[in-house]
Amino acid sequence: MVIGSPEQRQKYKTDFNAEYSEYRGLHARIEGITRQFTVLDNELKQLNQGTDKYKTIHNQILQEYHKIKKTNPNYSQEKNRCEYLHNKLAHIKRLIAEYDQQQL
Repeated sequence: MVIGSPEQRQKYKTDFNAEYSEYRGLHARIEGITRQFTVLDNELKQLNQGTDKYKTIHNQILQEYHKIKKTNPNYSQEKNRCEYLHNKLAHIKRLIAEYDQQQL
């Protein structure tokens, strides 16, 4: 799809703006959760399996996972929605940039 007029560009821009704040909120929540698990996973990778410290970190990961499932049962749907919005907004942004470039 290519933007062919200033009106069409404005419609895409309006669509972008309408969903951008939802995306930012979802992204912030998902990123915070992902960061927690990344830190714990990196710690776990540096330890020898079977050690007490390894078991402690492994249990901490499981506890965090269960806590997230309990406090945010829609996490999976939110993550999917965030990825969908990311792709959609990136596509719209690219279409607008291509249109703007052609207008120069």
